[in-house]
Amino acid sequence: MLIYQVINGLRSDWAGALLMLLALILTILPAIMMHELAHGWVAYLNGDFTAKLAGRLTLDPRKHFDILGTIMMLVVGFGWAKPVPVDSRNFRNYKKGMLTTALAGVTANLIMALIAFVSLCALTAIFASSGTLVATANGVGIYTQPAAAYNAYRFFYYWCTYGVTVNMTLFLFNLVPLYPLDGFRVVETLAKPDNAFVRFNYRYGNFLLIGVILIFTVFGYIASYIGVNIDIFSRWQGLFIDLIEVVQSAIVGGA
Repeated sequence: MLIYQVINGLRSDWAGALLMLLALILTILPAIMMHELAHGWVAYLNGDFTAKLAGRLTLDPRKHFDILGTIMMLVVGFGWAKPVPVDSRNFRNYKKGMLTTALAGVTANLIMALIAFVSLCALTAIFASSGTLVATANGVGIYTQPAAAYNAYRFFYYWCTYGVTVNMTLFLFNLVPLYPLDGFRVVETLAKPDNAFVRFNYRYGNFLLIGVILIFTVFGYIASYIGVNIDIFSRWQGLFIDLIEVVQSAIVGGA
């Protein structure tokens, strides 16, 4: 859970925790905003002007900000922005419009995660070539620590790492086929008329989604105290952190 990393950091390294919090905010807002903006933009390309007329095809975060979704992102690791209005009746081709619009948000998050990963690799190479970073037995270590360079590296490391983990978590979460997530929209579009799964989701999908969030986050956090890890989203993020550390070590070791 992202905010707990910051809280725990305040106990031993308040400067690092503040850098972490700033990086987290600068990751979350673009991640959830671009997700919704991508939905509206692709819908617009398919013939639906609803989001444009509502003033939602903009990079102004005030148009997309949802306080509850942002709090959820900080506390449990995933959340949402204010949904972009889409009217599928305006699509020139209904099935194509629905599929591309539904997948636009997760595609945007995937692209942002890749950009963050490539940026982190480039950042690591730059600092390694300057002698600031060296490979250690346990991964990557700071070789010299002038305050400016040290804090700059830490901030951009946090920012890029969160850019990968937050966007990939949104990618995974939104592909869950439960109403009203993007994964459900894909299933709904491809399903036959009067599909039982679709009908069930419209009736109970919101409750199932709340259940998934509780089981894998709140209950998962409680279960971790007795040594049981059921928080699938934290484990998903952990996989990408491990990958980042492996790639970092390889870059620094070869510098």
